[in-house]
Amino acid sequence: MATVVIALTGEPGAGKSTAAQWFRVHGAALLDADGIVRGLWDGGELPQKARARWGESVFGADGKIDRKAVSARVFADEKEYRWLCRATHPVVLARMKAALPEEGIVVAEIPMLFEAGRPDWVDKVLFMAAPPRLRAERNRFRGLDETELARRERFFMDRGRRMALSDWVVCNDGSVENLEAQLEKIWREIQALRSRREAQTDC
Repeated sequence: MATVVIALTGEPGAGKSTAAQWFRVHGAALLDADGIVRGLWDGGELPQKARARWGESVFGADGKIDRKAVSARVFADEKEYRWLCRATHPVVLARMKAALPEEGIVVAEIPMLFEAGRPDWVDKVLFMAAPPRLRAERNRFRGLDETELARRERFFMDRGRRMALSDWVVCNDGSVENLEAQLEKIWREIQALRSRREAQTDC
């Protein structure tokens, strides 16, 4: 048995989720860091930590966490941003590791992979990039204008460095055919890696 884990990361609006679903259709198991973070806010201890640090200002009248208020705080002050990263990243990565299957190909979508620290259970990294114009269009649909996007990205690791630390870089220029051709090439390489690993475990 052999497991190959691919970390899928990249720029906001570059098509990480689209790529993840492509891999799922082709047989990969998916893990989603953002989904785990949502769970930490909804039913975990994160709201308690947020209340201890910021008081009631990040909670709504219903007592639930106001994620927009949290975003406003953490993306206005790098110290608060780093605090939230320290509060979430280790837990998210630990839960992902615990969820890894014993065999197969796993694509773990981790937007803040390098900021969190690449874990030792990741075999390869795929970085999704896209032209600024397309990213801006896609993020507007999510309610993020260019000013807000730039405000958030200023705390991220440099784009060039993240790309250099990745094993594959996919440019999602809006062409479905081009995107799928890049993913198909990478998929073949992933399958070859898994085959080599299985051959080693059989000896």
